[in-house]
Amino acid sequence: MTDPDHDIAEALASLRPRAPGPAVTARLARELDVPASRRGVILAWSSGFAAIAAALVAAFVFLGGVSEPEAPQYQLVHVEQSRPDVQFFRPVQMDDGSFARPVRVRWQDTTRWEDAHSNTRLINYRPNDQLTLLPLETN
Repeated sequence: MTDPDHDIAEALASLRPRAPGPAVTARLARELDVPASRRGVILAWSSGFAAIAAALVAAFVFLGGVSEPEAPQYQLVHVEQSRPDVQFFRPVQMDDGSFARPVRVRWQDTTRWEDAHSNTRLINYRPNDQLTLLPLETN
């Protein structure tokens, strides 16, 4: 075939990797065959450092008396609710033929909590918005 992709695929399929030379094989063998005495020294030092670290952590935790800070104990100090803002809208006709007036009421609730020990404050601000339909009677 004269398709260039087919020629490239065929050429790649015919490639075979060469075996590594004797120098590469010898060097890999030298690196992988670490003497047992060197391996033992590394293990001894590693386990020694791990034991010292574990002893220090245990001493710090058990003898140092790591104390967690007290959680704040908030007390309610102030509660406020704003005056409601009432909006009346033009009456609408319902599906059953009756009329209703949409009314929107908006206000804010604010509570303030304080912790005298840590001198911290927590302010909870909640805006409220409600929309309802008031039925109208027409004669």
